[in-house]
Amino acid sequence: MMKSVFKPLTVVLAVLAAGSCAKSESESFSEVEDKALDIWVSRNAPDAEPLGDTGMYYEVIEGASAGTSSKIDVRGRWVDVDYVIRDLNDDIVYNRNEETARLLGTFTKYTHYVPDRLYIASKESLSNIPRGIYRAITEITPGEIWRVYIPSRLAFSSAGISTSSGYGGQQSLESDVPVILDSLRIVNIVDNPQTEGRQAIEELVTAPEPEGWGMRRNDTVREGLYMDIFNRINPNDTIAMNESAEIYYKVRFLDGHLIYSNVDSVLYNNFGSIRSSDVTGAVRVTRMTGTPTNANQMPAKVFYAILPDLCYGDIARIAVPSEYGYYRQYMYPDMSNSVWSSSATFTFDFTYQYKDYTLEDTDYFFAASTYYAPYSGSSSSVPIAEIKPYTPLIYEFTVKKPES
Repeated sequence: MMKSVFKPLTVVLAVLAAGSCAKSESESFSEVEDKALDIWVSRNAPDAEPLGDTGMYYEVIEGASAGTSSKIDVRGRWVDVDYVIRDLNDDIVYNRNEETARLLGTFTKYTHYVPDRLYIASKESLSNIPRGIYRAITEITPGEIWRVYIPSRLAFSSAGISTSSGYGGQQSLESDVPVILDSLRIVNIVDNPQTEGRQAIEELVTAPEPEGWGMRRNDTVREGLYMDIFNRINPNDTIAMNESAEIYYKVRFLDGHLIYSNVDSVLYNNFGSIRSSDVTGAVRVTRMTGTPTNANQMPAKVFYAILPDLCYGDIARIAVPSEYGYYRQYMYPDMSNSVWSSSATFTFDFTYQYKDYTLEDTDYFFAASTYYAPYSGSSSSVPIAEIKPYTPLIYEFTVKKPES
């Protein structure tokens, strides 16, 4: 059991710090913390081994099965990883697993509980993933499950972790605290998420109903953009250039998880409530030749790109690759952030965006301090699903002609 062991580590830190002052006034907090963590690991995780000379320790909780034990270099590639982050009291401070969230009482219907997708830059110096976590991901063999003990300077340093957006745990992580990266495993390795997303769309729409849409491979209205019309009552009532349409929509991930809707009954039926921040009016968009703008929430190119193929009165679903959704943009899992504001403008070049990994070998995760918690834990946060870069999406549109 690892319960109630964090305070003894604090005591060890204090004792070592006092002793170090007598020996060397230049001994740093990191050096003291390393000694304390070394003592803690020897007492509480005696089977753990040092991970090189990093000051980290790891245990192989489950080995790779036969035939899958070869190590793979994941640098310069994307990986889907499962993990739980704990403090040294064994309390969970960050979690992406739905079953665990339900047990903790932190589950929300808005949260998309899936493995985390990360770009692993070719060098640690090019990555803003916390250094200890970067090292663990590049060292673990696919098929293995690890538990990694990481000093605070290689984890979350003075930032800690605080989130109320569904990925939270039993408590927040304080500053300058070592962490346990628990149940770490690589779920999938991806060389090109854009290509993978297009392939996933193609598999979905060409699969027979009811699992898929039952469409043919070449049934696209744009490259990689599939539209399935449920109801077309006015086939000749097209949307002309410079004319507007009012759109009610639902947007989902390919697995069916609802991200958001501007229809009040949809919000209530799926999430159990309609919040004051939810925008339930129609999105009004204009078919135009120039660069479009969208002063409504959920800005996405698909709202404009699909207008030439729609008629007033249409009810349709549209599967879109990331280029028609949020492309390289990371969309925060709370609507209090500025990128979700009602004054957001559609553009390919957001102020906060990942650099294009195909051009620049860097993950650009804003800052190490916000890697696992890129959203506020304040009471003003309004949870919504996190949307990673290069994510394909499904939109369901109901198109109406404006009354004026």
